[in-house]
Amino acid sequence: MKRLLIYLTAIMLGLSSCEGYLDKLPLNTPSDQTFLATETEMQMALAGCYSALWLNHESMTFFLALDEASDIGYDRNTNALQSLGQGSADATNGIALSYWTGFYSGIAKCNYLLQNMNRGEANVDPATFAQIKAEARFLRALFYSYLIELYGDVPLITQVQSLADSNQPRTSKSQVADFIIKELTEAAAVLPATNNPTSGRASKGAALAIKARTALYNERWTDAISASSEVMAMEGSLYKLEDNYATLFRNEGQNSKEVIFSVQYLVGTNVHALYRLFGSRNALAHTNKKPAYQLADSWECTDGLPIDKSPLFNPKDPYKNRDPRLGYTLAVPGSVFLGYQFETHGDSLKCWNYLTNTRVNNLEATHAYATFTGLCWRKYANVEDRLAINDCEMNTILIRYAEVLLTYAEAKIKAGQIDTSVLEAINKVRNRPSVKMPPVTTTDPTQLFYAVCKERKYELSGEGLRLFDIRRWKIAEVVMNQPLLGRMKKSYPDRAPRIDAYGNAFYENIPVANQGESADFKMRVVDKRTFNPARDYVWPIPYIERQTNPSLTQNPNYE
Repeated sequence: MKRLLIYLTAIMLGLSSCEGYLDKLPLNTPSDQTFLATETEMQMALAGCYSALWLNHESMTFFLALDEASDIGYDRNTNALQSLGQGSADATNGIALSYWTGFYSGIAKCNYLLQNMNRGEANVDPATFAQIKAEARFLRALFYSYLIELYGDVPLITQVQSLADSNQPRTSKSQVADFIIKELTEAAAVLPATNNPTSGRASKGAALAIKARTALYNERWTDAISASSEVMAMEGSLYKLEDNYATLFRNEGQNSKEVIFSVQYLVGTNVHALYRLFGSRNALAHTNKKPAYQLADSWECTDGLPIDKSPLFNPKDPYKNRDPRLGYTLAVPGSVFLGYQFETHGDSLKCWNYLTNTRVNNLEATHAYATFTGLCWRKYANVEDRLAINDCEMNTILIRYAEVLLTYAEAKIKAGQIDTSVLEAINKVRNRPSVKMPPVTTTDPTQLFYAVCKERKYELSGEGLRLFDIRRWKIAEVVMNQPLLGRMKKSYPDRAPRIDAYGNAFYENIPVANQGESADFKMRVVDKRTFNPARDYVWPIPYIERQTNPSLTQNPNYE
């Protein structure tokens, strides 16, 4: 919209010497007065709405980056995301600003389309017109769903703003959540009941899945149950769990029936650099974004017990007999990653390059900027991208069917409606053919809730949902008030850490290196973190936004 108006202004200035120029419309570009008069123009405007999904942090899809500001991840680069993870951010934080402006830019595009598309209603097939409108409403609701979880109360803007009415105050999070749920309900009634993940277009299932997520996050248990139930009713015909969990995060999994909605990438149009950001030094990547060592200790052993309780856990071989999703989510020592032997022991100076079947220098043990935690993210790091590490085009999954099943289970537990369907939903996820973990059998409400919380961590780590989970469960003040750790350089701990009811690891009885102290036989402190529960459950309202809009109030205890 802004570029269109600037272009039109330039044309008007160029024609200022011509009599009656104000009555003329541009001949080679759309006019702001007639734009959206045809289906083609509406589809163009809708594509602009979708483009806001390309909001990113260092070419990393916006939602994936959020895990690096949670307890399970770390951004090595000194930047605004690192500050948010450390609890040191203020109102000038660059990520807080870019996400705010990025989402509101997308909302503005949706508002423009929705407000002006009636210009061409008579020229468009009614079903097509209704679908375009529903997709724009879906996207606007999606952008608002991220805004309220990141910032709390935000301005609810549903019309194109003029300068005179631009100073809008914040609307309560609860009220915006009501708006999101209503918009998604009405959009779902119009959107097609199809599942084509590589189209990138909203569907009935996508609207219902985001509705279920929003309702869960905002304790609207009935709405969460009903929306997730509607998606679950499409199982088989449209949605199903992928048999091979690892396939979901490889190129061949982009059309999986488990994927409900994903952000689209294509070389020559828009790409990401997840290979470079997640991959190992041996594989010529940078490992900028790192999983916490604590995360690897979260997954259960194959008997369904945590590592501090299971007789199957061997501290000297800590990744043996573990939930297979550990190895699908993380590259761990002793595994093959991106064509190389992945080993982070300090004395492992050589390793195998399986692409050439040769022994090579092991940069994971010697490079100053190799993984600090001894681990790498495996999801979305694909060996096919090794020759174009900044030009990856695999789509990134915004929501998938496994999350819907766990949303249903959690909402039913919270609503006091525990029945066999709750256990069935959880155990479908645990019983995936490539996972095959023992079923959850308890019906105790508290233990069953903890089981869902752990399952979300096992299943969804590395997919951008953890920050919202630890906030809404009010455990961020616990898990974010401890250092983020890396492995012992030349050993492993001789015992398991303490694993709490949520599946979080704590190292009270395991030596941790102090600053300047050798970490050869002690856990390494990778990042020092603090979390102020009176402030850090939301991000700050950006400073510049409050300067330009005095009606905006700040979140508590931010300056």
